[in-house]
Amino acid sequence: MPNYSLSHVADHNLLRDLASLVGQDRATTASLLAHIAEVDTRRLYAPAAYPSMFEYCVRELHLSEGAALKRIRAARTARKFPVLLPAVADGRLHLSAVVLLSRHLTPETVDELVAAAVHKTKAEIEELLAQRFPKSDMPSRVQAIASAPHGEPGATESVEAPGDALASGPLPGAHMEPLSPGPVETRSKAVPLSPGRYALQFTIEQEAHDDLGY
Repeated sequence: MPNYSLSHVADHNLLRDLASLVGQDRATTASLLAHIAEVDTRRLYAPAAYPSMFEYCVRELHLSEGAALKRIRAARTARKFPVLLPAVADGRLHLSAVVLLSRHLTPETVDELVAAAVHKTKAEIEELLAQRFPKSDMPSRVQAIASAPHGEPGATESVEAPGDALASGPLPGAHMEPLSPGPVETRSKAVPLSPGRYALQFTIEQEAHDDLGY
């Protein structure tokens, strides 16, 4: 059994091993995406009695819903644009970067966008895409959220955030099964829509709602 206690490891060895493990994780992630894409394309989940790749990842591979959605989306994108896999393997792009870029990649833009996204954080890539592909402002609205008894599932509404690329279905022209996300908890987040413009989603109490109405 592996020993996970590292209190005896010298500082320089700990940092060296951490960097090595991150490198291994990136290479493993790229290989995982390639495998998911191939299983998805061959529809090998069907003989195992699963209706979709999403269900196979969650029920058979025991990934969380969010992890499954993210990896399937990235895998489908990487199958269409194989240049993404070595970029993930060598650390130029992280998994979130692939998901964010997926909506905007074409054979003509893939090299340019990958180069522009190298070593950028998720927030920086969102800003980059808002600059290059500006969106119109979101309509203002106030929406009541259905509540559940304290501590029970369903207390948080499932709402797709404006910049969420995880549940956007199959890539254009793809024949794979669309993703079927379950409830996903959301949090307040400012999502860039265009240069200098942001969409903000948050929850307020009744008193604040009444103040806004007044």
